[in-house]
Amino acid sequence: MLNEETIERLIEIYRDEPKMLAVLERCFASFEEYHAAIVKMELWRKLYAKAVEPDEFRSRVTEMDRNRTLNHNSVLGSVSMLNRIAEKNGLAPVYGGIVDKEQPYRRMVANDVLAYVEKIIQERP
Repeated sequence: MLNEETIERLIEIYRDEPKMLAVLERCFASFEEYHAAIVKMELWRKLYAKAVEPDEFRSRVTEMDRNRTLNHNSVLGSVSMLNRIAEKNGLAPVYGGIVDKEQPYRRMVANDVLAYVEKIIQERP
């Protein structure tokens, strides 16, 4: 799981620095963009698996999977950046595991990011 204490401290540290808040916002926005890319692809597969020609289906799924991968890579970059910002401020990493594009690390980072997104959704007022 992502270190929520570190996330809260970073927000507190940079609350009066609009440029750094924008950096943090962009990092966290990448989490939801990845989540949305997964949902879009998986729903499209379910909706159109038998409704479109097989070639079109494969082509669209390939395109959506490429977009999902780009968003996944963006998440990896965001987590690395958040970890660097945390380190600069003497804080524990936002993500304490290995951040790498290789398996199994990329999947592990993604799983923790998705769990964080889901927690935000579950805890909304």
